[in-house]
Amino acid sequence: MSVDLIILSGFLGSGKTTLLVDFLKQEGGSDTGVIVNEVGEIGIDGAIIADGSDGIPMLTLANGCVCCSLRSSLVHTVGVLLDSPRPAGAPPFRRIILETSGLSKPGPIIASLADPEISARKLRVSVVSTYDCVTGSLNAETFEEAAAQLAAAQRIVFTKVDKVDSRSLEQHLRRAAGVNPLGQIVAETDRSKAVAKAFSSMPESDPVDRALQALRNTARQGLAHPRVHVLAGTVQHEASWSDVAQWLDDLAGLCGERLLRVKALVPVTDCPEPILIQSVGTTFSAPRRMAGKGKDYSAACMVIVRDLDAEYINSVLQGAPITLAQATTQSIL
Repeated sequence: MSVDLIILSGFLGSGKTTLLVDFLKQEGGSDTGVIVNEVGEIGIDGAIIADGSDGIPMLTLANGCVCCSLRSSLVHTVGVLLDSPRPAGAPPFRRIILETSGLSKPGPIIASLADPEISARKLRVSVVSTYDCVTGSLNAETFEEAAAQLAAAQRIVFTKVDKVDSRSLEQHLRRAAGVNPLGQIVAETDRSKAVAKAFSSMPESDPVDRALQALRNTARQGLAHPRVHVLAGTVQHEASWSDVAQWLDDLAGLCGERLLRVKALVPVTDCPEPILIQSVGTTFSAPRRMAGKGKDYSAACMVIVRDLDAEYINSVLQGAPITLAQATTQSIL
């Protein structure tokens, strides 16, 4: 059985730990492992201190979950947690939740998980980010880290929803969707439902179909952030995979930390199937051939950047096989 590795991100004070604690208090959480990326004692309510292994402090929580503190490499810590003896009667791990520091960007964490030891375990990696509805998560002084966290997320969980009115909530919904139209937003007023949805398995729907639908929704609703731009790519001419890979390298080099997300399905001359490309920041997943899907995919490309626009990127990357433009309904339908 595959194990979900959920990277729980979100800016300082946005409610990550509270969300995690509330989840662990629910029934049926004994199939969960927790890694806390902080130095010092593990401050999770109801913990019962137990013996550790390999120098990693281990805790058995009251509901049977196992928790450890990330004091060595993430690869080592994940391995120790997966290989640690389970409490008597506890089920195998179904998920591991890594609670990151409020200043951490998910990209480097995801990059570290490309280690062969982790890859061999076939973990399903996803990012869940919290969004504070009271302070907002995109203030100028916290923008770079918060934007990176939100753009990386497959799921954005709104916190403190009960403290804002419906009009403010709608503004936050638009703001979050403008930064990451791909993310599933959880904005439940019922706390127990929000907690349950936060850590449920991600849907198995087609990633390309979801990307296209997200782009269409973004364009139709006019969602935008003044510093974040959702760009649609158009394939200009036939290109080999090496041509596309070079463009991706150039794009990452040009944008650096201003590149927040890439999702693209690109036909290439040296492969009969289109290639699925995904990145969080400048960390790219291995390209995947979209074979055996029984579908005739058309090309699609979405790039999310901050403090850059399509005109500047195209002017630098002249002659590229893909050009970018601000996403509109016409450019993605």
